[in-house]
Amino acid sequence: MSHPTRSTRRAAALALAVGLLSACSDSGASEDAAGASASTSATSESAATSSAAPESSAAAETSIAAPAPSTAGAPTEAEARTVTATEGEMFIELSEDSFSPGSYTIEVVNEGNATHDLVVERDGEDVAATENIAPGQSATLTVTLEAGEYVFYCSIGNHRAMGMETPVTVSA
Repeated sequence: MSHPTRSTRRAAALALAVGLLSACSDSGASEDAAGASASTSATSESAATSSAAPESSAAAETSIAAPAPSTAGAPTEAEARTVTATEGEMFIELSEDSFSPGSYTIEVVNEGNATHDLVVERDGEDVAATENIAPGQSATLTVTLEAGEYVFYCSIGNHRAMGMETPVTVSA
């Protein structure tokens, strides 16, 4: 009689573990039957070698704690000031006239008919850049600016030589 009881406890523990793991899963209803059976068999093997309660609480702690290290040291959107850089045929227009040292999120909007990008340069060195931005599209760039002189420019073809640059002074 003890064998069915142990089996019943394992089945209950497995059902609890699967339920807890499913509740934490981002895939939700989109998971197909093959994925569900793969998850169940992996969970069955884990449940057979250890108790379900510590495993499921460890899984929950891991999924909650995992995002914290990836954002450490990076400025959050709340800390970064937002500036819009509008680009068109041979111009760059910034939404701000003055800059102080700090972190900036630059929303680059291409209102032109050609592909553009935005490069931030200081003392002849590129410090940040977007990918190419197709007409009608936008991109976001986060950069930390220190006190000094910068140039924001488009590096596509000869766009900079044709006027797609703007000087930026960052004052303390």
